[in-house]
Amino acid sequence: MLMTARKIALRETSKEQRQERKMLMYEFIGKVKAIGELQTFASGFSKRELVVEEERAGNWPNVVAFAFKKDNAAKLDGIVPGMRVKVGFAVDGREWTDPKTGKVRYFSDLTALRLERLDGMVEVPEPAVPDNVTSGRDDDPEIPF
Repeated sequence: MLMTARKIALRETSKEQRQERKMLMYEFIGKVKAIGELQTFASGFSKRELVVEEERAGNWPNVVAFAFKKDNAAKLDGIVPGMRVKVGFAVDGREWTDPKTGKVRYFSDLTALRLERLDGMVEVPEPAVPDNVTSGRDDDPEIPF
């Protein structure tokens, strides 16, 4: 009976933590700049990265990478660079001690929880190349390609 009560208490704590996590979710809006390949590790853990550039005026772009972990990685299927999106995310962090040196390091991660498309694709025109322009002579041995 004690184990059952303990499991329920753990489940309630976990539910409370999930509820608290939802309240602490942040949002970021911008254009998709890049989408990483699915990475799967020996432990079975998998993640995929989404890089989004904030649409704002100024000299310095704000480019942010988000981690879509485990089953959330499938949310990136069908997403392509240029799309406007809203990413709901939580800030996660952890401490790690190097077993060889004893040095303590801290890591932060932006864990994506939601992904919303705000519109379709942003049209990116292909550069026009005139028909009479060539990149070089084919028989020139100095050209490396």
